Amino acid sequence: MARPEVEPKTPLAQRLRDLRKAIGDPEREELARSIGVSKNTLASYERGESEPTATAINAYRVHCKVNVGWLVTGEGEMFASNGEGALAANKSGAGKSDWLPLPFFAAEAAAGFGRIALEELPAGSVAFERAFLRGLGASPDNCFVMKSRGDSMQPTIPDDSILVIDQSQTEKIEHGCLYVFRVADVLLVKRARWHMNGKLELSSDNSAYQPEFLDQTHADTLSVLGRVVYFCRAP
Repeated sequence: MARPEVEPKTPLAQRLRDLRKAIGDPEREELARSIGVSKNTLASYERGESEPTATAINAYRVHCKVNVGWLVTGEGEMFASNGEGALAANKSGAGKSDWLPLPFFAAEAAAGFGRIALEELPAGSVAFERAFLRGLGASPDNCFVMKSRGDSMQPTIPDDSILVIDQSQTEKIEHGCLYVFRVADVLLVKRARWHMNGKLELSSDNSAYQPEFLDQTHADTLSVLGRVVYFCRAP
């Protein structure tokens, strides 16, 4: 007798479970083999214990013909209308390559105590699909990649995660979203929270770290590199 499946912990995990059912409910081992991950990794995705990497999401797109926008955000139809499992290119992306090499910066954003940003030049690039980035609500041509270090954003962002940052989203800091901030010479990845008194709280998802509060007196030392639209790490 098969064991009952554990209820998904996150909306993304529920969508992954719904997708597997919609394509005929294959065994986890079969689907895992098709998208290039282990059975245990797939189970972790569907339970909400971890999130699929960009490579895994693209494999879902190719194998399952899923609409990436729906998979990531829950908006739109489960399957892409063009049958390719990707968002249709909009006017801004028309005629451009489906894959976009994003500059990778050697500087690290601290998910913990601050790390000095010593390197400013790109150290390489990491390719993402334009449609995938647009599905995250990002402006693909304004995105870049860097790593996070530390444990202050755990369990949301594990140490040594790769962050995709949209630098076009800096003018308006949205409450509850993740951003990379530059405070003096330190880069920090934090969750932004606004308070009624106008102060901006830079909070950690790890309760062991105390929040930091900024007001107008810090305006000269604080800048926003961009909003974190996606993160992933090696298993």
